[in-house]
Amino acid sequence: MDRVSDVVVIGGGAIGGSVAWALARRGVSVTVVEAGRIGRGASWASAGVLAPDWNVHDQPALAELASASLALWPDWVAELEDWTGVGLNFRRDGLLNLWVDPEASHLPRDLATEPPPRCPGQQWLGAAEVRALEPGLTGPILGGVLSPDDAQVDNTRLAPALVRALSLLGGRILAGTPVVALTGSRGRCTGVRTVAGPEIAAGAVVLAAGAWSGPLAAASGIDLPVVPWRGQMLAFDTVVRPVRHIVFCGELVLVPRPHGPLVVGTTLEDVGFDARVTLAGLHEVLARAVRIAPGLGDLPLARTWAGLRPGSPDHLPYLGPVPGWEGLYAATGHGRKGILLAPLTGDLVARLVLEDAVDPRMEPCLVGRRDGPPSLRGGAGA
Repeated sequence: MDRVSDVVVIGGGAIGGSVAWALARRGVSVTVVEAGRIGRGASWASAGVLAPDWNVHDQPALAELASASLALWPDWVAELEDWTGVGLNFRRDGLLNLWVDPEASHLPRDLATEPPPRCPGQQWLGAAEVRALEPGLTGPILGGVLSPDDAQVDNTRLAPALVRALSLLGGRILAGTPVVALTGSRGRCTGVRTVAGPEIAAGAVVLAAGAWSGPLAAASGIDLPVVPWRGQMLAFDTVVRPVRHIVFCGELVLVPRPHGPLVVGTTLEDVGFDARVTLAGLHEVLARAVRIAPGLGDLPLARTWAGLRPGSPDHLPYLGPVPGWEGLYAATGHGRKGILLAPLTGDLVARLVLEDAVDPRMEPCLVGRRDGPPSLRGGAGA
Protein backbone atom coordinates (compact mmCIF):
# COMPACT_ATOMS: atom_id res chain seq x y z
CA MET A 1 0.00 0.00 0.00
CA ASP A 2 1.29 3.46 -0.92
CA ARG A 3 1.55 6.22 1.64
CA VAL A 4 -1.66 7.64 3.10
CA SER A 5 -3.08 11.09 2.35
CA ASP A 6 -5.94 12.77 4.14
CA VAL A 7 -7.61 13.30 0.76
CA VAL A 8 -7.01 12.00 -2.75
CA VAL A 9 -8.34 14.19 -5.56
CA ILE A 10 -8.84 12.38 -8.88
CA GLY A 11 -8.23 14.93 -11.62
CA GLY A 12 -5.72 17.73 -12.05
CA GLY A 13 -7.81 20.24 -14.01
CA ALA A 14 -9.29 23.52 -12.80
CA ILE A 15 -11.88 21.81 -10.60
CA GLY A 16 -9.59 19.16 -9.11
CA GLY A 17 -6.87 21.74 -8.61
CA SER A 18 -9.19 24.22 -6.91
CA VAL A 19 -10.50 21.55 -4.53
CA ALA A 20 -6.99 20.35 -3.73
CA TRP A 21 -5.70 23.88 -3.08
CA ALA A 22 -8.68 24.73 -0.88
CA LEU A 23 -8.09 21.59 1.19
CA ALA A 24 -4.34 22.12 1.47
CA ARG A 25 -4.86 25.69 2.66
CA ARG A 26 -6.87 24.23 5.52
CA GLY A 27 -3.95 22.06 6.60
CA VAL A 28 -5.01 18.82 4.90
CA SER A 29 -2.52 16.49 3.21
CA VAL A 30 -3.63 16.06 -0.41
CA THR A 31 -2.60 13.87 -3.32
CA VAL A 32 -3.78 14.79 -6.82
CA VAL A 33 -3.87 11.88 -9.27
CA GLU A 34 -4.12 12.90 -12.93
CA ALA A 35 -4.40 10.49 -15.84
CA GLY A 36 -2.59 12.75 -18.31
CA ARG A 37 -0.71 16.02 -18.16
CA ILE A 38 -1.81 18.57 -15.59
CA GLY A 39 -4.44 20.91 -16.96
CA ARG A 40 -4.46 19.53 -20.50
CA GLY A 41 -8.11 18.48 -20.58
CA ALA A 42 -11.19 20.69 -20.65
CA SER A 43 -9.40 23.39 -18.62
CA TRP A 44 -6.81 23.84 -21.36
CA ALA A 45 -9.33 23.69 -24.21
CA SER A 46 -11.68 26.27 -22.69
CA ALA A 47 -12.05 29.86 -23.88
CA GLY A 48 -11.43 31.13 -20.34
CA VAL A 49 -14.61 33.21 -20.22
CA LEU A 50 -16.01 34.08 -16.79
CA ALA A 51 -19.67 34.87 -17.47
CA PRO A 52 -22.53 33.73 -15.20
CA ASP A 53 -25.66 34.15 -17.31
CA TRP A 54 -25.84 34.50 -21.02
CA ASN A 55 -28.02 31.59 -22.08
CA VAL A 56 -31.81 31.52 -22.01
CA HIS A 57 -31.67 27.86 -20.96
CA ASP A 58 -29.48 28.23 -17.86
CA GLN A 59 -31.12 26.87 -14.74
CA PRO A 60 -31.56 29.31 -11.82
CA ALA A 61 -29.41 27.08 -9.59
CA LEU A 62 -26.56 27.23 -12.12
CA ALA A 63 -26.87 31.00 -12.50
CA GLU A 64 -26.73 31.39 -8.71
CA LEU A 65 -23.58 29.28 -8.43
CA ALA A 66 -21.97 31.08 -11.36
CA SER A 67 -22.70 34.56 -10.01
CA ALA A 68 -21.39 33.66 -6.56
CA SER A 69 -18.21 32.20 -8.06
CA LEU A 70 -17.59 35.22 -10.30
CA ALA A 71 -17.71 37.42 -7.19
CA LEU A 72 -14.89 35.32 -5.70
CA TRP A 73 -12.64 35.49 -8.73
CA PRO A 74 -10.78 38.83 -8.22
CA ASP A 75 -9.48 38.05 -4.71
CA TRP A 76 -9.07 34.32 -5.44
CA VAL A 77 -6.95 34.83 -8.55
CA ALA A 78 -4.89 37.58 -6.92
CA GLU A 79 -4.04 35.26 -4.03
CA LEU A 80 -3.19 32.44 -6.41
CA GLU A 81 -0.89 34.71 -8.43
CA ASP A 82 0.80 36.02 -5.27
CA TRP A 83 1.26 32.49 -3.96
CA THR A 84 2.71 31.00 -7.14
CA GLY A 85 4.15 33.90 -9.12
CA VAL A 86 2.16 32.74 -12.16
CA GLY A 87 0.38 35.53 -14.05
CA LEU A 88 -3.14 34.49 -15.06
CA ASN A 89 -4.19 37.63 -16.96
CA PHE A 90 -7.54 38.04 -15.23
CA ARG A 91 -9.30 41.04 -16.75
CA ARG A 92 -12.82 42.43 -16.83
CA ASP A 93 -13.30 43.08 -20.54
CA GLY A 94 -17.06 42.91 -20.23
CA LEU A 95 -19.24 40.67 -22.37
CA LEU A 96 -21.50 41.68 -25.23
CA ASN A 97 -24.30 39.17 -25.76
CA LEU A 98 -25.96 39.53 -29.16
CA TRP A 99 -29.05 38.30 -30.93
CA VAL A 100 -29.68 38.40 -34.66
CA ASP A 101 -32.54 38.72 -37.12
CA PRO A 102 -34.02 35.22 -37.55
CA GLU A 103 -35.21 36.19 -41.07
CA ALA A 104 -31.71 37.12 -42.28
CA SER A 105 -30.42 35.23 -45.29
CA HIS A 106 -27.73 32.56 -45.01
CA LEU A 107 -27.98 32.48 -41.24
CA PRO A 108 -25.87 29.66 -39.72
CA ARG A 109 -27.54 27.50 -37.12
CA ASP A 110 -27.14 28.08 -33.40
CA LEU A 111 -26.83 31.85 -33.53
CA ALA A 112 -29.06 33.50 -30.94
CA THR A 113 -32.30 34.87 -32.37
CA GLU A 114 -33.88 36.03 -29.12
CA PRO A 115 -32.66 38.26 -26.28
CA PRO A 116 -31.16 36.64 -23.17
CA PRO A 117 -32.89 36.96 -19.78
CA ARG A 118 -32.68 40.37 -18.17
CA CYS A 119 -30.23 40.53 -15.27
CA PRO A 120 -29.24 43.37 -12.91
CA GLY A 121 -26.27 45.49 -13.90
CA GLN A 122 -26.61 44.93 -17.63
CA GLN A 123 -26.95 47.55 -20.36
CA TRP A 124 -29.38 46.84 -23.18
CA LEU A 125 -28.31 48.10 -26.61
CA GLY A 126 -30.03 48.53 -29.94
CA ALA A 127 -28.41 47.51 -33.22
CA ALA A 128 -26.94 50.96 -33.85
CA GLU A 129 -25.53 51.11 -30.32
CA VAL A 130 -23.92 47.69 -30.77
CA ARG A 131 -22.19 48.82 -33.97
CA ALA A 132 -21.04 52.05 -32.33
CA LEU A 133 -19.51 50.03 -29.52
CA GLU A 134 -18.01 47.34 -31.80
CA PRO A 135 -17.72 48.61 -35.41
CA GLY A 136 -16.50 45.24 -36.65
CA LEU A 137 -19.85 43.60 -35.88
CA THR A 138 -21.70 44.26 -39.13
CA GLY A 139 -23.93 41.20 -39.40
CA PRO A 140 -27.75 41.12 -39.05
CA ILE A 141 -27.69 42.12 -35.38
CA LEU A 142 -30.92 43.26 -33.73
CA GLY A 143 -29.47 44.13 -30.32
CA GLY A 144 -27.15 43.21 -27.51
CA VAL A 145 -26.70 43.15 -23.77
CA LEU A 146 -23.48 44.44 -22.23
CA SER A 147 -22.40 42.83 -18.95
CA PRO A 148 -19.45 44.97 -17.78
CA ASP A 149 -18.38 42.72 -14.90
CA ASP A 150 -17.87 39.59 -17.00
CA ALA A 151 -14.23 38.66 -17.38
CA GLN A 152 -11.65 36.36 -18.89
CA VAL A 153 -8.58 34.52 -17.63
CA ASP A 154 -5.70 32.63 -19.21
CA ASN A 155 -7.24 29.20 -18.72
CA THR A 156 -4.17 27.35 -20.01
CA ARG A 157 -2.19 28.54 -16.97
CA LEU A 158 -4.88 28.02 -14.36
CA ALA A 159 -4.61 24.32 -13.52
CA PRO A 160 -0.79 24.32 -13.50
CA ALA A 161 -0.88 27.32 -11.14
CA LEU A 162 -3.29 25.55 -8.79
CA VAL A 163 -1.14 22.44 -8.72
CA ARG A 164 1.97 24.56 -8.12
CA ALA A 165 0.19 26.20 -5.17
CA LEU A 166 -0.67 22.74 -3.85
CA SER A 167 2.94 21.57 -4.14
CA LEU A 168 4.16 24.65 -2.25
CA LEU A 169 1.88 23.54 0.59
CA GLY A 170 3.36 20.05 0.59
CA GLY A 171 0.78 18.36 -1.61
CA ARG A 172 1.69 15.45 -3.86
CA ILE A 173 0.96 15.36 -7.60
CA LEU A 174 0.94 12.13 -9.61
CA ALA A 175 0.59 13.03 -13.30
CA GLY A 176 0.35 10.45 -16.06
CA THR A 177 -1.23 8.06 -13.56
CA PRO A 178 -4.75 6.91 -14.49
CA VAL A 179 -6.98 5.69 -11.67
CA VAL A 180 -8.38 2.27 -12.52
CA ALA A 181 -10.56 1.66 -9.46
CA LEU A 182 -11.95 3.11 -6.29
CA THR A 183 -11.09 0.99 -3.26
CA GLY A 184 -13.05 0.37 -0.10
CA SER A 185 -15.18 -2.01 1.90
CA ARG A 186 -18.48 -2.04 3.78
CA GLY A 187 -19.73 1.06 2.01
CA ARG A 188 -16.68 3.20 2.69
CA CYS A 189 -14.20 4.49 0.11
CA THR A 190 -10.66 4.09 1.42
CA GLY A 191 -8.59 5.21 -1.54
CA VAL A 192 -7.82 4.56 -5.20
CA ARG A 193 -5.86 2.09 -7.26
CA THR A 194 -3.87 3.34 -10.24
CA VAL A 195 -2.18 1.73 -13.22
CA ALA A 196 1.01 1.82 -11.16
CA GLY A 197 -0.53 -0.90 -8.99
CA PRO A 198 -0.47 -0.07 -5.27
CA GLU A 199 -3.44 1.48 -3.54
CA ILE A 200 -3.23 5.10 -2.47
CA ALA A 201 -5.06 5.11 0.83
CA ALA A 202 -6.97 8.16 1.97
CA GLY A 203 -9.52 9.31 4.49
CA ALA A 204 -11.58 10.79 1.64
CA VAL A 205 -11.61 10.75 -2.16
CA VAL A 206 -12.89 13.54 -4.43
CA LEU A 207 -13.87 12.50 -7.95
CA ALA A 208 -13.04 15.46 -10.20
CA ALA A 209 -11.93 13.68 -13.38
CA GLY A 210 -13.99 15.77 -15.79
CA ALA A 211 -15.56 13.85 -18.66
CA TRP A 212 -13.88 10.65 -17.46
CA SER A 213 -15.68 10.79 -14.09
CA GLY A 214 -18.68 8.89 -15.42
CA PRO A 215 -16.82 5.80 -16.69
CA LEU A 216 -14.64 5.68 -13.58
CA ALA A 217 -17.72 5.81 -11.34
CA ALA A 218 -19.49 3.20 -13.45
CA ALA A 219 -16.56 0.81 -13.03
CA SER A 220 -17.36 0.83 -9.31
CA GLY A 221 -21.10 0.46 -9.81
CA ILE A 222 -21.88 4.14 -9.25
CA ASP A 223 -24.46 5.90 -11.44
CA LEU A 224 -22.88 9.25 -12.28
CA PRO A 225 -24.02 10.17 -15.81
CA VAL A 226 -21.21 12.54 -16.76
CA VAL A 227 -20.69 12.49 -20.53
CA PRO A 228 -18.18 14.18 -22.87
CA TRP A 229 -19.29 17.11 -25.01
CA ARG A 230 -16.76 18.00 -27.68
CA GLY A 231 -16.04 21.65 -28.35
CA GLN A 232 -13.92 22.77 -31.30
CA MET A 233 -12.21 26.16 -31.39
CA LEU A 234 -9.72 28.17 -33.38
CA ALA A 235 -7.57 31.26 -33.00
CA PHE A 236 -6.74 34.06 -35.43
CA ASP A 237 -3.49 36.05 -35.39
CA THR A 238 -4.28 39.72 -34.90
CA VAL A 239 -2.20 42.89 -34.76
CA VAL A 240 -5.12 44.96 -33.48
CA ARG A 241 -7.95 43.45 -31.42
CA PRO A 242 -10.95 43.08 -33.81
CA VAL A 243 -13.35 43.47 -30.87
CA ARG A 244 -12.80 45.10 -27.49
CA HIS A 245 -15.30 42.99 -25.55
CA ILE A 246 -15.94 39.29 -25.26
CA VAL A 247 -18.76 38.59 -27.73
CA PHE A 248 -21.38 35.82 -27.52
CA CYS A 249 -24.16 35.09 -29.95
CA GLY A 250 -25.72 31.71 -29.27
CA GLU A 251 -22.91 29.20 -29.83
CA LEU A 252 -20.57 31.85 -31.24
CA VAL A 253 -17.81 32.96 -28.86
CA LEU A 254 -15.24 35.67 -29.64
CA VAL A 255 -12.57 36.25 -27.00
CA PRO A 256 -9.96 38.96 -27.65
CA ARG A 257 -6.82 38.02 -25.71
CA PRO A 258 -5.00 41.04 -24.25
CA HIS A 259 -1.64 40.23 -25.87
CA GLY A 260 -2.40 37.50 -28.33
CA PRO A 261 -4.87 35.96 -30.73
CA LEU A 262 -8.62 36.23 -31.11
CA VAL A 263 -10.13 32.98 -29.80
CA VAL A 264 -13.24 31.83 -31.68
CA GLY A 265 -15.62 28.97 -30.90
CA THR A 266 -17.40 26.77 -30.39
CA THR A 267 -19.18 23.54 -31.22
CA LEU A 268 -21.21 21.34 -28.89
CA GLU A 269 -21.04 17.74 -30.08
CA ASP A 270 -22.00 14.35 -28.70
CA VAL A 271 -19.25 12.17 -30.20
CA GLY A 272 -18.04 10.22 -27.18
CA PHE A 273 -14.38 10.55 -26.25
CA ASP A 274 -13.25 11.70 -29.70
CA ALA A 275 -11.29 14.92 -29.13
CA ARG A 276 -10.13 15.37 -32.73
CA VAL A 277 -10.63 18.56 -34.72
CA THR A 278 -12.82 18.12 -37.81
CA LEU A 279 -13.27 20.19 -40.94
CA ALA A 280 -17.04 20.17 -40.43
CA GLY A 281 -16.66 21.52 -36.91
CA LEU A 282 -14.30 24.31 -37.95
CA HIS A 283 -16.61 25.23 -40.84
CA GLU A 284 -19.48 25.53 -38.36
CA VAL A 285 -17.49 27.87 -36.13
CA LEU A 286 -16.21 29.99 -39.01
CA ALA A 287 -19.65 30.29 -40.64
CA ARG A 288 -21.04 31.88 -37.48
CA ALA A 289 -18.05 34.15 -36.98
CA VAL A 290 -17.98 35.66 -40.45
CA ARG A 291 -21.77 36.12 -40.52
CA ILE A 292 -21.52 38.34 -37.44
CA ALA A 293 -18.13 39.94 -38.16
CA PRO A 294 -17.29 39.48 -41.89
CA GLY A 295 -13.83 41.02 -41.52
CA LEU A 296 -12.64 38.03 -39.52
CA GLY A 297 -12.47 35.99 -42.72
CA ASP A 298 -9.34 37.92 -43.79
CA LEU A 299 -7.34 37.16 -40.64
CA PRO A 300 -4.59 34.49 -40.67
CA LEU A 301 -5.44 31.29 -38.84
CA ALA A 302 -3.10 30.60 -35.91
CA ARG A 303 -4.25 27.22 -34.59
CA THR A 304 -7.19 24.92 -33.98
CA TRP A 305 -8.03 22.58 -31.11
CA ALA A 306 -10.79 20.62 -29.44
CA GLY A 307 -11.65 19.53 -25.92
CA LEU A 308 -14.13 17.36 -24.05
CA ARG A 309 -16.32 19.12 -21.53
CA PRO A 310 -17.90 17.10 -18.71
CA GLY A 311 -21.65 17.40 -19.27
CA SER A 312 -24.61 16.26 -17.18
CA PRO A 313 -28.20 15.59 -18.30
CA ASP A 314 -29.62 18.66 -16.58
CA HIS A 315 -26.52 20.84 -17.10
CA LEU A 316 -25.85 21.16 -13.38
CA PRO A 317 -22.58 19.92 -11.89
CA TYR A 318 -22.44 17.01 -9.47
CA LEU A 319 -21.33 18.36 -6.11
CA GLY A 320 -21.60 16.40 -2.89
CA PRO A 321 -21.27 13.02 -1.22
CA VAL A 322 -21.80 9.89 -3.31
CA PRO A 323 -24.71 7.89 -1.80
CA GLY A 324 -23.68 4.51 -0.46
CA TRP A 325 -19.99 5.42 -0.45
CA GLU A 326 -18.93 7.11 2.77
CA GLY A 327 -15.83 9.18 2.20
CA LEU A 328 -16.39 9.60 -1.56
CA TYR A 329 -17.36 12.99 -2.99
CA ALA A 330 -18.12 14.26 -6.48
CA ALA A 331 -16.97 17.54 -8.02
CA THR A 332 -17.60 17.09 -11.72
CA GLY A 333 -20.03 17.65 -14.60
CA HIS A 334 -19.47 21.42 -14.79
CA GLY A 335 -20.01 21.51 -18.55
CA ARG A 336 -18.63 24.75 -19.98
CA LYS A 337 -18.59 26.60 -16.69
CA GLY A 338 -15.77 24.73 -14.99
CA ILE A 339 -13.29 27.61 -15.12
CA LEU A 340 -15.87 30.06 -13.82
CA LEU A 341 -17.03 27.74 -11.03
CA ALA A 342 -13.56 26.70 -9.85
CA PRO A 343 -13.22 29.09 -6.86
CA LEU A 344 -16.66 28.35 -5.43
CA THR A 345 -16.42 24.61 -6.09
CA GLY A 346 -13.12 24.41 -4.26
CA ASP A 347 -14.52 26.17 -1.22
CA LEU A 348 -17.81 24.25 -1.10
CA VAL A 349 -16.23 20.83 -1.52
CA ALA A 350 -13.45 21.51 0.98
CA ARG A 351 -16.02 22.52 3.58
CA LEU A 352 -18.09 19.46 2.77
CA VAL A 353 -15.15 17.07 3.18
CA LEU A 354 -13.85 18.63 6.38
CA GLU A 355 -17.04 19.77 8.10
CA ASP A 356 -19.68 17.53 6.53
CA ALA A 357 -21.46 20.75 5.62
CA VAL A 358 -23.72 20.72 2.56
CA ASP A 359 -24.14 24.32 1.48
CA PRO A 360 -27.76 25.01 0.42
CA ARG A 361 -26.53 26.07 -3.02
CA MET A 362 -25.24 22.52 -3.55
CA GLU A 363 -28.58 20.83 -2.97
CA PRO A 364 -29.77 21.00 -6.62
CA CYS A 365 -26.39 19.52 -7.60
CA LEU A 366 -26.31 16.51 -5.30
CA VAL A 367 -25.45 13.10 -6.72
CA GLY A 368 -28.48 10.87 -7.25
CA ARG A 369 -30.90 13.66 -8.12
CA ARG A 370 -33.45 13.08 -10.85
CA ASP A 371 -31.88 15.07 -13.61
CA GLY A 372 -33.79 14.05 -16.72
CA PRO A 373 -32.66 12.70 -20.08
CA PRO A 374 -29.35 13.77 -21.62
CA SER A 375 -29.40 16.85 -23.83
CA LEU A 376 -26.77 19.08 -25.34
CA ARG A 377 -28.89 22.22 -25.09
CA GLY A 378 -28.92 24.56 -22.14
CA GLY A 379 -26.51 25.32 -19.36
CA ALA A 380 -23.96 26.65 -21.79
CA GLY A 381 -20.85 28.68 -21.18
CA ALA A 382 -17.35 28.81 -22.55
